[in-house]
Amino acid sequence: MVSLALKRLHLIASRYQIYLYLLLALSSGVLLPIQATCNAQLARSLNSVPLAANISFIVGTLVLVLLIATQKFGHPNWRAIAKAPKWSLIGGVLGTWYICSSTYFTSVLGTTLTLGLVVGGQSLVGIIVDHYGWLDLPKHPLTRNRRFAIGLLIVAIFFLAQS
Repeated sequence: MVSLALKRLHLIASRYQIYLYLLLALSSGVLLPIQATCNAQLARSLNSVPLAANISFIVGTLVLVLLIATQKFGHPNWRAIAKAPKWSLIGGVLGTWYICSSTYFTSVLGTTLTLGLVVGGQSLVGIIVDHYGWLDLPKHPLTRNRRFAIGLLIVAIFFLAQS
């Protein structure tokens, strides 16, 4: 049943791959406020942001171990870790910062403002990374439309921050 669903998904993906990617990326964004709110509630229950973040990471790690064990995403090359750029391993530290800070700030600022600021920060740095092609990514120039979009985002964050 699952493999049939995966085959259908693969067929759809081959025809409409970009639309599927856009939808999945949007779905990932849809999940962030739920994740931040769940983590904030867990932190309030435990009276500890770091413990709540740690539990979030433990649960996430268990899910990822299960995904690796299914081998549905290929066979990992564990030896390649030694060849990976050393700076790429900082992602775990940055993930810890994101989970802890969003857990705390969601309780203080609310979900909308917290994630508005997160999206704003992501977009601003994303545009810079894209423009210069940093971190071994392809360059995507800072166009007029992108500058306009960032301006609108800054205006939106300003209005979100108003009480």
